[in-house]
Amino acid sequence: MSQRQRIIVVVDPDEDRATALSSRLDRRGYHVVRRASGTDALECVAECRPDLVLSEVELLDIKSPELLVSISEISPSTQVLFITRQESDPQLSEGRDHPLLGQAGEPEALEEAVQAVDRLLEGMPFPASPSPA
Repeated sequence: MSQRQRIIVVVDPDEDRATALSSRLDRRGYHVVRRASGTDALECVAECRPDLVLSEVELLDIKSPELLVSISEISPSTQVLFITRQESDPQLSEGRDHPLLGQAGEPEALEEAVQAVDRLLEGMPFPASPSPA
């Protein structure tokens, strides 16, 4: 019996980064659906009940806390991983109970995002960000 292909929704208005992330996740065997806005992502979550939403933290049409709450109401089992182009900053993560990766535009950080997706979907804890020196 084969295992169901995991579904990931990549939400990012930056087409280049969305393409790079989607490509890497696709090569890992995930079924990837891309959306450029939070509103479109929520419609997709309602339709396909993905395993994970990988979203830019700063979307133009919806704030990340609202997106998180809406996703959890629509599909409680869907996990969420936020990414940002900014360097990891404790203030960005402050008060968040969900993972946030910084500098996701860099090639190494894209690979870090893919590894974080793997960890989350395997039920492993999200690694804590290293403390600034």
